[in-house]
Amino acid sequence: MTGHKFIGSLAGTVAAMLAAGVLAQAATPLPEPSIPVLSEAHRGFLAQLTRRTLREAVLGRDKYEPPYVPEALRSQSAEMIVRLREGGYLLAAGVGGPAPVAEATRNAALAAAEEWLRRGGDRLDQLRLLGELLVEIEAAGPAQALNIDVDWTSPGAVDPYLEPGVHGVMLERGRLRHSVCPTEFYTSDMALYDALTTLAQKLASDPSQIGHIRLSRFRTVHWYQTPGAEGVVSLHRGLQVLPPQRVTRDALDAAVRELARYMVYRQQTNGHFSYQYEPALDVYSESDNPVRQAGATLALCVYARHGGEAAVRPAADKALQYHLARLTDFAAAADSAYIATPDGNHKLGVTALIALALAEHPEDARQSATRDRLVRAMLKLQQPSGMFLTAFSPDVQIDAQDYFPGEALLALARAYERNPSADILTAFDRALDFYREYFEQQPSPAFVPWQVQAFATMARQTKRQDYAEYVFRLTDWLAGQQLSQASCPWPELWGGVASSQVGRAGVATASYLEGFTDALALAQFVGDGERVRRYQELVRAAARFVLQLQVRAEEAYYIRSPQDAVGGIRTNPALNLLRIDHCQHALLGLLKTRQVLYP
Repeated sequence: MTGHKFIGSLAGTVAAMLAAGVLAQAATPLPEPSIPVLSEAHRGFLAQLTRRTLREAVLGRDKYEPPYVPEALRSQSAEMIVRLREGGYLLAAGVGGPAPVAEATRNAALAAAEEWLRRGGDRLDQLRLLGELLVEIEAAGPAQALNIDVDWTSPGAVDPYLEPGVHGVMLERGRLRHSVCPTEFYTSDMALYDALTTLAQKLASDPSQIGHIRLSRFRTVHWYQTPGAEGVVSLHRGLQVLPPQRVTRDALDAAVRELARYMVYRQQTNGHFSYQYEPALDVYSESDNPVRQAGATLALCVYARHGGEAAVRPAADKALQYHLARLTDFAAAADSAYIATPDGNHKLGVTALIALALAEHPEDARQSATRDRLVRAMLKLQQPSGMFLTAFSPDVQIDAQDYFPGEALLALARAYERNPSADILTAFDRALDFYREYFEQQPSPAFVPWQVQAFATMARQTKRQDYAEYVFRLTDWLAGQQLSQASCPWPELWGGVASSQVGRAGVATASYLEGFTDALALAQFVGDGERVRRYQELVRAAARFVLQLQVRAEEAYYIRSPQDAVGGIRTNPALNLLRIDHCQHALLGLLKTRQVLYP
């Protein structure tokens, strides 16, 4: 029986049990599971204890007995997990305890050594490799049973109770138990539902056994020690949590520079970018998205215009040429053109983003004629109602009103900056009527950043109050979804915007940051002091979260190819998929943050 079929059968059984009142009702709210209290000095002691235990085991000597153990480590117990890594690869792992912390750590180290030594090999080589191993340790607190009245076998059902990368999950039936540690979620990019499926298969041979399975959660303390180091690197959710004061001029400059270098590294010889890299598996995805490729081109053009590093300008030129090679006449309007895409859909978003890239290029005047042709084509897609069609192929229309019209309007606004046009102003008036009502009827976070950027640009050019009011309406609505200390217990998430799930934030915050910065600039322009103060905090907090998503060398201990990951932007704090458009939005958002906070 396959995993999903098995879980599907379990779901039916659980639903029946819930209806019959067999499962316990949820306790509200649950206190957080406890974790061992271990200072940095204690963690360093346990790392050295692990290394000495491993050395004695490799040499075939008696079990290592430490001459001294701190009282705090003798007086508390925990289950300890020791992992041995080399070059990002997991070589062996062992579990010890529950027992006094030092004893449990030593037993976990012995179990890891036994697994490693079973592979055989020369003892001298093993001793040499021992000096090159990264020692990773996780100290688990007691499990907390989740007596909840939800079908935990259904996707998403237990999401409110299990924070990815913070909580581990355990299933028990009788004396059998299987668990997944918090670290295993982000080092393998394992989904919670998949983890539950795997554990359930190990414990239950058929759905009727579901009533005997207990679901629990637990938390751990996590750290590692590199070869030759005296201290340790402590992580939470695989991250080093950045405090708000890290949003400085220098930090923003460094992050943007690292992002630009990373994007250039991801560019192929034809100007195209590798779309997605998965560090946990060390694989690049074969999938692609022409709109996001165009967005990456825009980001490099903006960075090159702002005096970025020398290598960025050739990369921006190469990316532009990749798209301009597909410039195609648009028969519906005189002297107009669009960017054709290989899939034949010819999405408005691609043409809009390339028009923006041409406007932002350091030598934008050389491409003004091409940009004007793209502008005329985009204007032709607007209907009398103000709505934009979303593709240049007459027999294909794509449901992307949240994205493509805003991108087109921003491209039109940039064209208006350079050459004010009655046609563009008319297009904005029509769009305001249509999209203001569209948003009120179906508000969407994805809709906000592009519309805000477009209408903020036009509000500054035209000094139109209705444009400014629309920008502030959209911004205030989305700002209400930003996580803070008052609404979220996890400091690494503060500043993120919980746009799709309560209490959870991800890389979409980078695109929202692009809109927040323009809203702040507009508030400064119109002299709205109250909004300036509020939007400054909004921007600063969102930028902190985006900086938190950037992969750092100290967070890449499990990554086999750091050069393919360090500097990139995660999908969320516990999901390390590195997509090129994530980098694009982060680069633009952080660059604009730098300009608006530190002009």
